[in-house]
Amino acid sequence: MSRQDHRNYDASLEKSRNEAKFKEPSIRREKRDRALTLFLALLGIGLSFVGILWAASCWLICLFALAAWIGNTERLRNVRRPWVRLMQVSIIVGVVAVGGFPVYQRWRTEQAVAVEGDLIGAGPAVNDGKQHGFPMLQVGGTTWVMTPDGVADIFPFFRDSGVRIEWGYKGPLLTTPVRDRNGNLLAEITRNHWRIYPLYCADKNYRKDALEIKDSAGHVVLQVRILPDRIRLQGEWWDTQGNGIRLLSPPNPTPSAGSIVIPLNRQNQHIESLIQPMFEYPSKDHWQEFVH
Repeated sequence: MSRQDHRNYDASLEKSRNEAKFKEPSIRREKRDRALTLFLALLGIGLSFVGILWAASCWLICLFALAAWIGNTERLRNVRRPWVRLMQVSIIVGVVAVGGFPVYQRWRTEQAVAVEGDLIGAGPAVNDGKQHGFPMLQVGGTTWVMTPDGVADIFPFFRDSGVRIEWGYKGPLLTTPVRDRNGNLLAEITRNHWRIYPLYCADKNYRKDALEIKDSAGHVVLQVRILPDRIRLQGEWWDTQGNGIRLLSPPNPTPSAGSIVIPLNRQNQHIESLIQPMFEYPSKDHWQEFVH
């Protein structure tokens, strides 16, 4: 073998070694990004059983890992970097565009079936020793003005109602239990934090400023709107003995007839004078949608 052949052989060997050194880190990065992508994809599937927002956040990170994996593949090593970046961005935008709508629909369904939540201002009552005006309760054209601290029984005609109105740091607060005609607890509202008991509640719908609850018969038994200076309220309140009242707005309220109080019992529930829904139903298909 001539000297020139030796030199050519040594040069070829050196080139192969340099290429191997260059490929080794690239291969490691590709394997790392592939493993991270698969892990995040599986983690997102697991988190989807906890909450779709958790899963969506994980899948979004997974998309970036996928884009990094693609950018580090050996097949694209000789492709110009601007084209690789364009491909990565296109993948992220495309997947987000296609997957965003089903994720949003799943999130709406989760919100619609939630059994616990907060109305505006949920939290502790104001307790700084200062005067903060007078919380008000409105039913139709009738408005009750509360004391600054609220009172335990604002309906003297039905002391078992448990309705309480107070001032919170962001507006008025409502506290009340919600029972059906058999005394079963459908829901509880404690200073604008609500909790539903699905066993006795057929459906409910809500927004940040409104909540409506139906009993097992599909009748509206509580309707709440939170306003900056007052609470609009209609509902039924029952004791454990089968006695109750329904407080509602008449079809055409006037200053002299702004609200109606109907005594109830298990034998006579006055279904001819029910509270009319303010939300569309079923809530899983019409979450947050008011009746037009």
